Amino acid sequence: MGSKLNFTVKCLLGNKLRFILTVISIAVGVTSVLTVNSVSTFGAKTVSAELDSLGMNGLIVAPENDGTQLKREETEILSQIDGVSVTAPVTVNTSKVSADSVDSTALVWGIDEKAKEVVRFELMYGRLIDKSDTIQKRKVCILEESLAASIFGNENAVGRHVDLMNSPHSESFEVIGIVKTGKGIMQSVMGNYFPAFLYMPYTVISESPNFSQVFVKVNSDADTASLIERIKTRLSASASGNFAVKDLAGQKKSFESMLSAVTNVLTIIGAVSLIVAGISIMNIMLISVNERIKEIGIKKSIGATSFDILLDFLAESVIISIIGTLTGIISAVIIMKVCSSIFGIDITVSAGSVFGSVLLAVLLGSIFGIVPAYRASRYKPVEALRR
Repeated sequence: MGSKLNFTVKCLLGNKLRFILTVISIAVGVTSVLTVNSVSTFGAKTVSAELDSLGMNGLIVAPENDGTQLKREETEILSQIDGVSVTAPVTVNTSKVSADSVDSTALVWGIDEKAKEVVRFELMYGRLIDKSDTIQKRKVCILEESLAASIFGNENAVGRHVDLMNSPHSESFEVIGIVKTGKGIMQSVMGNYFPAFLYMPYTVISESPNFSQVFVKVNSDADTASLIERIKTRLSASASGNFAVKDLAGQKKSFESMLSAVTNVLTIIGAVSLIVAGISIMNIMLISVNERIKEIGIKKSIGATSFDILLDFLAESVIISIIGTLTGIISAVIIMKVCSSIFGIDITVSAGSVFGSVLLAVLLGSIFGIVPAYRASRYKPVEALRR
């Protein structure tokens, strides 16, 4: 077995330039597939995590009529329904924010102390909003790091004050905390067109103690569709007005399915280069067969069977594929490491992708090598020796 492998390798190295070029073509194809798959998968996971951080993993309850608002008692009703983990009142609007003669626009979230159980906050400085802030209607707020940096020129703005155009006149709010910006990709893509977030007690946004919507965190084992119907039934019996329930988790899953489909399409597009590489293997092996016809005749004349000849040439094509694939895997890993280092992110090549690439290499070598190998095995000894 060892001598047969050595002979196969010697045959491959008989024309080193041709061998290297074929390996490179396969390596480029494998590298492109793994790179596209790794980047697409990383992007999908990152977007999914960021949607979770924005509370896109539960339900949102809101009145169907614009003029209607929810009351605190109605959140208590929601919290008592089986399958509901946490309820958090929310009011959202856009406001002009200014400090030290610097103006900016922010998406203002009116929340209470339960918001941290629905929206993922990564506290950098200070503290989050607590129950006393909501009850006593304290004029305090939490800024995202990007907003703090743009207004104050420094991320740690705890203790400073910002002015919000919350009504016909502006009001001053004390900054009690700074949280990490939770929408990295959206912020990078949209830039200044996507406003930063500012959080304050919902009781401060308006004179009314009511709010526009409620975030509902659902238990992991709950049937979402059934829970939505129970929420509607319970609210219609206990509260005034009609309420709509949006399944944010369902929308998030649909979005993730779309991202997964995009990842698969991009991977398939990258795989086209592998097919081109496979065709190059077949061409190279056909040339090799034509150059070694006399060798085939000699082997057959001393007892080699057609099956032995077929295996020899098939082994060569498979070995070329495996070497090219391993080179491509190493190249993809190096590229991902370099990108991770430059951009400060963690993109990795999954073990499943590596295993799939090796398996694909064997199939590629077998499929595109079978025609040249079969052609070589069909030569008759006398006919081959005459050439």
